[in-house]
Amino acid sequence: MGAVYKAAMPVTGRIVALKVLRPAEILEDIVGEGALREMFFKEAATMASISHGNVASILDVGTGDSVTPPHFTMEYFCGNLGVLMGETYEVELESRRLGIEASLHIARGMLHGLDRLHFEGIVHRDVKPFNVMLAEDQGGPGQVKLIDFGLSKLRGEKPAGHKGMVVGSPYYTAPEQEADPESADARSDIYSVGVSLYRMLTGSLPEERGSTKRLCDIHADLDCAWDDFFDQALASEPDKRFKDAMTMIDALNNLEVAWQSQKDATCVAPDLLFEPERHDPEWLPRHESVKVGVKGARAFFDLDVLWRPNEYGPGEFKDSGDGKVLDRVSGRGWEKVGSRYPLTWEHAHAHVARLNRHGFAGRTDWRLPTVDELTTLFTGRTEPGEFCLESVFDPRKARLWSSDTKAFTAAWYADAEMGFVWWQDRTCRFFVRAVCGR
Repeated sequence: MGAVYKAAMPVTGRIVALKVLRPAEILEDIVGEGALREMFFKEAATMASISHGNVASILDVGTGDSVTPPHFTMEYFCGNLGVLMGETYEVELESRRLGIEASLHIARGMLHGLDRLHFEGIVHRDVKPFNVMLAEDQGGPGQVKLIDFGLSKLRGEKPAGHKGMVVGSPYYTAPEQEADPESADARSDIYSVGVSLYRMLTGSLPEERGSTKRLCDIHADLDCAWDDFFDQALASEPDKRFKDAMTMIDALNNLEVAWQSQKDATCVAPDLLFEPERHDPEWLPRHESVKVGVKGARAFFDLDVLWRPNEYGPGEFKDSGDGKVLDRVSGRGWEKVGSRYPLTWEHAHAHVARLNRHGFAGRTDWRLPTVDELTTLFTGRTEPGEFCLESVFDPRKARLWSSDTKAFTAAWYADAEMGFVWWQDRTCRFFVRAVCGR
């Protein structure tokens, strides 16, 4: 129905998402130009009517003229759940597991945003990972922001569209919505959250569970109470699901309490330092920056299909007590705390320059790390059975800029908590953890 561009606002230069009404010809033929305009402006009006921390904000609307198409601007966020999971348009393929804490945090944020919509009588009808943005100005996975209300429905309204048009996204849409989009209600959105949460935890879609294997057999960290939860969240009949978002949040809170007790009992005295599985005295990570495009990056960085290291670097870290952490394998020093706030790539370089200017920890050779160096910080703790592994570094500052670039406007970054590498526009904000030594 539309195209979304990354844009800079005049005068201030603030980065925003600019959504333009640009429907596919077949959709315009089926639905009609007038109905599409109505749907487009209804999306803007719906988002603008909601003020909530888990719903993206509308900044401006333009009705269009003979030169400019209808458009609106909204908050821009570099991160989204689809990228975090490594989901592609081939949705059936395996995605990354996010770990229990991150998965619960994101699902809870999705439900809080939906509860606000449902309170106003609005059903989203297209809840899926790529419509869940993650604000980068906070540590951890980021604050959840729901977007894309183009298919939303207000209670009692007459739909603008074709009677036979399917509304929603495959695999995430509730059965009753697939059969009749106008029958969708709050419980349909809740079903979509259930699918998303299942995938965050397991890396697969619920349809792949099979008829006999339960979740507690598939995932080493989850007991069978999680199966009871998903049996309700993903019930084919709406009446058998959680009655509303807050009821589902209460159930998640109970699961989290039980999970935390299990974790505390298991990890009584965890080793705070990641001990490597191998120790090659001849191995040193690359320290010289490179420019590499997407096509060659996986092979160059030695990553698997989900952009995770094929083999974790043998980092062995010890706090030096002077603001620096020493890697006893490579002999390189790392800034322990890192930048206080997430920064653009250019400001990341300014942060490093400031460290050198002040001789931080007695060193003046600080620099942005390469992707190879950043992957030595990965612990793999989001994988089943590895939840006791802890890094000496702050896990909330996980998304870290590298010195390696993808293009003139984009650079590579690493998510040390989720254990993957990806790229982003240099105007995005990630944390900085400088390294020193060769």
